[in-house]
Amino acid sequence: MKSKRKILWPVVMLLILGSWAGNIWYYLSMQLAEPLFLHHNITIGGDWGERIELTFLENNNADYKVTGLQIEQLPQLRFEFYESRKHIHHTEMKAYAELRADEVQQHSKEPITINEVTVYYNQGQPKKVPIGEIHVVWNSEEGLVDFISGSSSSSGEGSYVVNLTKQATLEKVDFTFSEKLKPWFELNLSGEPVDSLDYPIELVQGDRLAFTYQWSIPDNEPAALEVYQSKIMLHFLTEDGRTVIEYVPINHNLNLSDHQLKRLVRSGGYF
Repeated sequence: MKSKRKILWPVVMLLILGSWAGNIWYYLSMQLAEPLFLHHNITIGGDWGERIELTFLENNNADYKVTGLQIEQLPQLRFEFYESRKHIHHTEMKAYAELRADEVQQHSKEPITINEVTVYYNQGQPKKVPIGEIHVVWNSEEGLVDFISGSSSSSGEGSYVVNLTKQATLEKVDFTFSEKLKPWFELNLSGEPVDSLDYPIELVQGDRLAFTYQWSIPDNEPAALEVYQSKIMLHFLTEDGRTVIEYVPINHNLNLSDHQLKRLVRSGGYF
């Protein structure tokens, strides 16, 4: 009996040590070497007073933190930070800044594409970090559409209704980042897919355009781990023969699961 106890005790100790070592290995494997910025796909209006919002991850109780951001093309932006959501090992952080038209030194009104930001940390040197694609576009001065109503849900459904302020011809409806989103995003106008509509569509002042959309990105797709702030693009032809593009926002509710975070962290943010 004593000999069995002598044999059993080392086995128990080995199991405890093995479990302890496994837990430490798992914890270390889930720790970020530095804050991790998600891939962003954003379209914002340079003259609408919109917010740029960026999402990044930090280790819980991390010593290595982001303290500042700067965008070379828009140096006047001042970012503020807040904690969005806490996970088992990481904290989702948000950095946001308002893009004010009167501060943007872009007199030619040419579109701006931003692919990286300079990140400042509480220790070490700042570094340039890839951020995805941020497109700054300029709304037409025509003002052909007015907002009426909009809604969205956590299931990926959304709607938007606008009112036409002047007579015009709708030549096409598309959305930004469509080359990436078409497998996972459905956009309808008056209940019909926008790709199947019979363009051009003659519209008069007061006509309403009712859009509905549905996100359906599978959880295991890399696209499910990216941030989207896309816009519907309405291509109009005015009565005097000018082409005008109006932009309508699309809401996207990113809600990363712990399983998705595990994939993201272990891949280093790249797929």
